[in-house]
Amino acid sequence: MKNQIILILVPFLLLTGCNQGSSEATQQEELEANVMAIHDDAMARMGDIYKLRRSFRSLRDTLAARQTDSATLQALQQQIDELNQADEVMMVWMRNYTAPDSLQPEQAKVYLQQELQKIERVQTVMDSTIQAARKTYQQYEQQK
Repeated sequence: MKNQIILILVPFLLLTGCNQGSSEATQQEELEANVMAIHDDAMARMGDIYKLRRSFRSLRDTLAARQTDSATLQALQQQIDELNQADEVMMVWMRNYTAPDSLQPEQAKVYLQQELQKIERVQTVMDSTIQAARKTYQQYEQQK
């Protein structure tokens, strides 16, 4: 009788264990997909940062040639610096990120949760910087 119970329980326990393992793997895959989706979106925003930075430099140079007041030129340079910082925040995250392939499932999950929070902060910094830069550019573009 004991042998029959053991024969019934062992496969059941193995199947239950396999389902939990695949669930952890699925969670890890979903977390990694979320991290990469935000990364990909942020990478697309890098083009916006590049274009805005180029526009600000051109505007700054045009206004400097017209001998615009130094406060305006400093404001434009500050916006360029903020765009550079937003760019650098993304570059730092990318340099520090490594795929969690060599980590145990639980460690990988923790790592990916941390990376998700980091890349969300990067995205917030980039979005707010881009939004502020566009607003500032519109104000100064009229002076051109």
